[in-house]
Amino acid sequence: MKKRIISGLSIWIFMVVILSSSTAILETEEFTARVLSGGMQYTESVKKIKITIDSYLTDEEVLNLIGLMSQQGYQAFMDAFRALNKGIFFPIGGRGIKIIIHGAHSIPTEKGRQILLFTSRQSWDVEMNPRTDSRFGFMVVELNVDNKGKGTGKIYEQASIQLTPQRTIVMDGYNSPPKQLWDVRLSK
Repeated sequence: MKKRIISGLSIWIFMVVILSSSTAILETEEFTARVLSGGMQYTESVKKIKITIDSYLTDEEVLNLIGLMSQQGYQAFMDAFRALNKGIFFPIGGRGIKIIIHGAHSIPTEKGRQILLFTSRQSWDVEMNPRTDSRFGFMVVELNVDNKGKGTGKIYEQASIQLTPQRTIVMDGYNSPPKQLWDVRLSK
């Protein structure tokens, strides 16, 4: 009888370890996309982008950001926001540029989901040097994918964000027109 209990318990522990490690593996998502970016005058080029999402924001993380913003101010919020690491935005052929994604949300839709990625405003296109506005200090990437992981998206290079009472981050506005992403695909 003791052997059955011990073997049953060891099998149960083994299954818990296997399932917990496999869920950690499944959380990482990798998307590829193409974007038409303006280069020199009268020329445009197609660039490939790879986006790796390691994890999504939790309610506790957003609640912590809300608390920091209301109690300690903008600089404490920005320090905590920049400390979050949810993935990487990597323009292929971008001369080594890798942008850390500080916030990520996955919102279910009727046909799939909308993924919103948030980072500090940065120049990711080495051929462009746009004018900036201090009111729009963030970059937002929006991916709209179906159940198979295919779809379109947009890059808002100069955006403002808002923390909501529903413990999410949303884009509040943007300053420059978004760049269109097409051929968005879930690679793994």
